[in-house]
Formats: sequence, C-alpha cells, structure tokens
Amino acid sequence: MADGVAVMVALQLAYGPVKAIVADRVYAGDIPADAVLPALGVKEISRIELGTVSGNEANTLITARIQVTVAAKTYPDQKNLLLATKLGAGTHTGTIASTQVRSVLRDAVGPDFSDGAARIYSQSRDFKVTYLEPNPT
Repeated sequence: MADGVAVMVALQLAYGPVKAIVADRVYAGDIPADAVLPALGVKEISRIELGTVSGNEANTLITARIQVTVAAKTYPDQKNLLLATKLGAGTHTGTIASTQVRSVLRDAVGPDFSDGAARIYSQSRDFKVTYLEPNPT
C-alpha cells in the first residue's frame, strides 16, 4: 500500500543524524505517552489527488503533506532533533517503503510548544511527499 507516512518514517529511520538521536523511536501517528524521549511522531495532514487522466491509469499521483513532530526533554535537544529531521540536501525519489516516490520536499516549520511541568519540548516540520498510489482494479 502506498503511504506518505510510511515513506517519511522509513526516511527518518534511515537518516544517520536522526537515527543517532532517536534510535528506533519514530512512530506513525502520535508519540506514545510512555515513549522514551527524544522521539518523532509522523502524521498525514492533508493529501491532494491530482485530477488527471489517472482515473484510467494504473496509478494516481498523490501529494501528501506529512508532519514530523519532534519531542525532547530540553529545548536545545528539540532544536537539534528538528534540524536533523530536514533529511539533508536534495530530494528523495525512488522506491521507499514499497512506495513509488516522485519527490520528498521540505515545507513549513511549526511553532515551539512546551509543557514545563512534564519537561516536554516539541515542534513540527512539514514535508510534501509526492508518490504514486495504485488505483483500485
């Protein structure tokens, strides 16, 4: 199944600077309340199915807005992890997480959030993930 969230989880887990900080703590959806921090949560915010002749083709071109949320125990750790989630220079294409990816591009960065009592600092970064989604047969 083609999925922008699965693509982003795979990219974040495979990127050395992210892996060095969070190990395998990259979650599809919300970061669990009992997760060890720092960690990442990955969600789909929106998606656009391009209105082309793709209805008659094997695939539809999708552009999904994917949000990567970082959570850390200190503000400097939050900023360091958010920087790592940029995934380096360039675009990412090819088959990623069993999905035919046309491009992964950075988009907006959200505001800082914190819960001082819980010592949780968070922020999000959005990506535009363009991929092919198989049409039902």
